Amino acid sequence: MGKVRGHWQKKWRWQRVTKLMARDGTDCTICGSSLDRHLRKPNHPQYITFDHIIPRSSGGTDDFINIRLAHRRCNEERGNDPILPDEEGALK
Repeated sequence: MGKVRGHWQKKWRWQRVTKLMARDGTDCTICGSSLDRHLRKPNHPQYITFDHIIPRSSGGTDDFINIRLAHRRCNEERGNDPILPDEEGALK
């Protein structure tokens, strides 16, 4: 059962990445460089992660409106800082 659940979680994750890339483009929303869909090692600094605009620790949700794509390194450097609406345009 563990393998089946893992398979569907990975499939669900990459479907979400595809939808977010269609909405936002194929660049990291923090640094602006391109995202590589072929990286599959979660510990790699260029791995695609879900960056929460309003962090979950501050009450943010996993809804599409609150998520954007970023490199692992960029997302970790940004940390828990919420993005204010006037700053969002400056980051792109």
